[in-house]
Formats: sequence, structure tokens, C-alpha cells
Amino acid sequence: MARNLYRFYLYAVSIALLGFAMSGLGRLLQTLLTLTSLRDSYTPAPAGADIVQSVVFFIVSWVIAALLGGLHYWLIRRDMQNDATAITSPVRSFFLNITEALVIAFGVPVLGFGVIAAVGQGGSGVIGAAAIGIPLLFMFGLLELERRRSPLAVEATSLFYRLHFYGVQLLLLIFLTFAWQSALRPIIDTVVFAGRGTQEMCASPNGYCPTYNLLALALNMLWFTGFWVWYGWLLRRDTSLPLRFIMHFLGFAYGVGFVLYGIQLAIGLAILPLFHAAAPLKDITGPSATHDFFSPLTLGLVVMLVYHLLVRAGAQQKLIEQSVVQPVESAVAGILSAAAFWFGIGSLLYNLLQNITPVPNAPDTQAWVMAIAFVVAGLAYIPLDFYLYRRNNREPAVAAGSRRGFVLALLGGGLLAFAIGGATALYSWLTAAFGSPFTNWQQTVHLGLAAFIVGLILVGFYLTASIREKLFSGFAQQAPSPVATSTSAPVLTTASLPTPPTTLTIEEVLDELLAGKITRDEAAVRLHTLTNKSPTLVGNE
Repeated sequence: MARNLYRFYLYAVSIALLGFAMSGLGRLLQTLLTLTSLRDSYTPAPAGADIVQSVVFFIVSWVIAALLGGLHYWLIRRDMQNDATAITSPVRSFFLNITEALVIAFGVPVLGFGVIAAVGQGGSGVIGAAAIGIPLLFMFGLLELERRRSPLAVEATSLFYRLHFYGVQLLLLIFLTFAWQSALRPIIDTVVFAGRGTQEMCASPNGYCPTYNLLALALNMLWFTGFWVWYGWLLRRDTSLPLRFIMHFLGFAYGVGFVLYGIQLAIGLAILPLFHAAAPLKDITGPSATHDFFSPLTLGLVVMLVYHLLVRAGAQQKLIEQSVVQPVESAVAGILSAAAFWFGIGSLLYNLLQNITPVPNAPDTQAWVMAIAFVVAGLAYIPLDFYLYRRNNREPAVAAGSRRGFVLALLGGGLLAFAIGGATALYSWLTAAFGSPFTNWQQTVHLGLAAFIVGLILVGFYLTASIREKLFSGFAQQAPSPVATSTSAPVLTTASLPTPPTTLTIEEVLDELLAGKITRDEAAVRLHTLTNKSPTLVGNE
């Protein structure tokens, strides 16, 4: 306990002093960058006193951090020399991994959004973001160099290591999503459509007319993509099977969701002319586009590809069977496609009920287009369902788990829609019947009824399928009886065997069996008696 407290003190003080030194570097950068062309018209030039103050603070902070921090770092190294367990201690893993995770979680988005994206979109105020992000990135580099001194085989099993890498990778994926959505649209508008989407937005009354630096926007996308892929690559040696593959398949599902969303937007855009409501180009590639299907579709494809490669890398390491990768990915894609399909079916039912029973807020064109688009986007769920069914019939050892997970997910979702939708519809109707209706109770009844019908279909279909395919019958089977019957061998009972002496040892029983003094069945009964286990009563096993 005392040794861990001592290490806690050493690492806490060392990292705090490192942060103090980075604050001095940040203040110096804030002043120096103001002297460059990055300074906008709203920021005044630094006075001579500001320059002197920032330089003095930088020197003082680095001298103090070098002296005191160097002393504490020397104590850390001496502790590792005197105690071999110091380099693998939980205290060291906690401070290095958690601090590094916090630094990268703040530094990457600050530089990406605050500097690169701001330059790409013609914004201002990048100096403050650069003065914060650059020291954080420098601090991350120093921490990473120190962390790599720890043995990888031991470090990879640490809880703090996994929190660091899996948590930061998830955050970086979220940051990448925002960066991709904001950067790809103006790039496609400029390169493919010659900026017509932005021009239409500028021509509209009070329209916002931004200017873009395409190189900076592309660099912003690559900035976040690079860090996200790098963190995935660093996890290639992690052998924590449940956590690693759960996170990889969740990431794959994240990509599938964006692909389905992009397809839904594209289909909605394609069928809008059928309702005499074609979308203008500014709603497809403009700054405030509502039908931008390029960004989510391409992002989803990139995310799916990267996580598929990460799963394949795990299969090549023999951490998971290669043959189960495709069924699991098909089940993930099938579940999300089914969610889109049945959500569209429920929306169509709701719109139909709204039209049959006149209500104040009847569904408009956009509601019908959205419902149809979700149904079409989710149609891939049908061939995926059929593929899992056929694969399970041919290779149950490979695809049984994926098929069960797929059916169980749809059965559970259908049951929830059936129960909650039915309860909602019944509650809304009964309150109105007893003279206490709430606002828009008709719409609530229709919404609950649509969910109830969809749930009823799902429960009926997949409950029947699970029974027909015997997907869950093995879970309810009782354990086999200890007395097995055989047509080729007589059934023996303990009564038919001589009572074994209780003074024999296992070695003596084996000696008598090898000498031919007792039969195999007599030896089996004596051994089971000695080990307090029930004998196997079927002869000639």
C-alpha cells in the first residue's frame, strides 16, 4: 500500500508539472501566432509587454518543470530499477493511459475543428485553438513514448489500457462523423457540381454564402480518419476477445447504420418527383442541405470497411474463426436493415390510419416519401434473412449463433412493439372513451396501433421460424440421464457387481485390473467409489 501511494505521488506530480510546462508553451504560441498572418481583423497585435511576459512565463515554467519534474522522473526510473513490478503497476498504467486518453480526446478535436476546419471554412479565431491543441499534442507524444516502455504483453491486459484505446477510438469515430459530414458536402458541391448548390443558397433571400478552402477541408477529414484508424491499428495485439470483437462489431453496425441512412435519403430524393416535389440542388449539396446522401453513405462505407478489416485481422490471429465472420456481419447488417424496413412499414400503416380517420394533422408528402424510402432501404434484410437461414441449415456449427442472434433480435423487437404499441393504443382509446382525452389522442392511437400490428407480424413470423428451425429447443432440454441405454451392451447395475473394499487405493485397483484379478466393470465401480462419483452403468463404453 505504501509503495503504491509513493508511486501515485510520483506520477501525479510529474504529470502535473508536465501540464504546467505545456501551459507555458501554449501562452508563448498564443503570442507568437498573433504576429503571423493567422491573426484576424478582430484580434489586436500583441504589445511589447505581452511578448516579454509570455517569453518569461515560458522560460520560468519550463525551468521549474525541468528541475522538479526531472527529479520526480528520476525517482520513477529508480523505482523501476529497484522493483521489477513498478513498470507494470496499476498506478503507472492508470496515469499514463487515462492522462493520454484525456489529452488526445481534447487535442485532436481542438486542432481538427478549431484550426483545420476553421481555415477550410474561412473562419477566424484559429490562434487560440492552435495554442491549446499543439501543446496537448506534444504532451501526448511524450506520454506515448513513456507508455511504450511498459511491456506490451502486460500493458494490453490492463483495464486502463483498454479504457484508453477503446474509449478514445469511439470518441474519434464520433469526431470523424462530424468532420466528414461538414467537409465532404462542400467538396462534392465544388468538384462535382461546380459550386451550384452554394450559389443557389447565396441567391436566396438572406442566404448564407460561405467560402471554402477545399484542401483544408480534405486535410480535416484525413486528420480525424488517420487518428481513428491508427488507434484501431494499435489494438491489433489486444487478446481480450469479448471486448475487442464486441467493439469491432458495434463499429461495423455504426457504419451499416450510416449506409442505410444514406440509402434512405437517396431513395427519398429519387421518388420525390413522383409526388411532384423535386428537391433543389441547394438541398442536396448546399451548406444547409437536407437531402445530402453523399456524406452518410460514404462515411458508412469507410467505417464498415475499416472494422471489417479489423475483424479479419483478428481472424488471421486465430482469435476468432474466419468462417464465422461473414455470418456475424450478415446478422448485424440484417438486424439494422430489418429495423429500417419495419420502421418504414409502421410509418406507412400510421400514415394510412391517419388518412382513413380524418385528423387535424394529416400526413404530408414528406411523411409518405420518408416511409417508402425506409422500406426500400431496408429491403436488403430479406436476402440476409434467407442467407442466414440457408447457412444455418448447411453449416449449423458456423452460423447457428448468428441465426439465433438475428431471430432473437427481431423477435424481441417485435414483442416490445406489440406490447408497448398495444398498451399505448389501448390507453389512448380508453381515456377518450371515458371522457378524458388528451391532446392529439387520435394520432397516439394510430401510432400505437401501427406499432402493435408490426409487432404482431414480427412475433408471429419469427416465433414460428424459431420453433420450425428448433433454434432455441436445445436450451430447454434436460441434461441426459446418468443411466444410458444401449442395444449392443447389457445394462449393468451396482447390485450385479461385487462390493469393493474401502481400503484399496486407486493404484491398487489399477494393479489388480492389470493383473487380471478383477474385470473392467469391477475396477470402474471401485474407482468411482474411491472418488465419490456415480459409476457409469453401461458396459463396454
